[in-house]
Amino acid sequence: MSDEKYSSRVSYAKARLKRGVMRAVLAPLVSWAVPRGGGSEGYTIVIGCNHKLVPIAAANLCMLERQDLTGADRVLVVFDRTKAEMGAETERALRERYHRLPLEVLYYSKAQSRVSALFDWGWIYSWTSWSLGIKHARTRYVLLHDLDALLLRPQTLRERYEAIRTGDAEYLGIRYYMGGGVVPDDRLVTTFELIFDADFVRRQFRPIDLFNNVTRLGRRRVEFDTFLSAQNTAGRRGVLPLDTESMVHPSQMICQYVDYVNGRPIPPGINNILMIPYFFYLGGDPGPLREVLGQLKGTGSRVRVLGRELDAGQLTAKHAAWYTDQAEKLERELNGGMRPEIQNYFDLITARAAGGTAK
Repeated sequence: MSDEKYSSRVSYAKARLKRGVMRAVLAPLVSWAVPRGGGSEGYTIVIGCNHKLVPIAAANLCMLERQDLTGADRVLVVFDRTKAEMGAETERALRERYHRLPLEVLYYSKAQSRVSALFDWGWIYSWTSWSLGIKHARTRYVLLHDLDALLLRPQTLRERYEAIRTGDAEYLGIRYYMGGGVVPDDRLVTTFELIFDADFVRRQFRPIDLFNNVTRLGRRRVEFDTFLSAQNTAGRRGVLPLDTESMVHPSQMICQYVDYVNGRPIPPGINNILMIPYFFYLGGDPGPLREVLGQLKGTGSRVRVLGRELDAGQLTAKHAAWYTDQAEKLERELNGGMRPEIQNYFDLITARAAGGTAK
């Protein structure tokens, strides 16, 4: 069938075996229990953070401070390393800088850190971090907030909380999922900005039940992304759309980063790696952007970004224009307009994507 992820029985069997081994290794890493009497009213915001991307967490928290957080109990930032591996300074700095937020920082155990680093795959990090956030949430509802999603409209999170609190869905997403053989008609919602009934999830499922799974959906061979298998098993789904003007979200930027730094392929024409230095800049670390900017002013399209070489000339002109559009939205919100250094950075990326050179 045309919607299938796996075109043959052999490719399906291999993928199912690989994912099954992965699930068996991960299953013992996280467990949870339903709080006695259920979670309290309100919701918990959970953000998983790669230990090398702390400035992006800072940028994210900066935008969260501008949100109406009525109903929010805590913001849980979950780092993918142990507390000893991270050191005390990162948490101290975040707490001091964002003291107006109900911020709490969680860390992986030694086993969680070791196993996730062994696989070094973005979806394992997100599953582990989200599962820990769900485990530690004191509230009935939990919202999964992507590290690379910067919210612009102050009412966004309050509206999502009010919608699930007054509605009848256990899962409230921004749209129906499409990918891996799953289609919108399946009525499974994406995890991005997903808010859900955590009491229901903790009663119905183990953490591993939320992880990616290769299985059948009707007659189709599909790969379920995180949370899709659980949604397909139990619970009602709803959608509250989130328009593009309400946020800046370079899709899969963090997963692409994990693949990129490990030398694995990323989409050459539509990747979001060059947005990472800008997000660092927003989080208080201008170094990576200025380093790349200096290279873009020279000749040639290859630049060294985050420790590896990237060919900026392979970006499509359309995607480079999208970069600029996203930056303009953030710069207007935070600074009233594009700062010259930021404008120069994205202008030079656009020139490279169009096959041009620095002016």
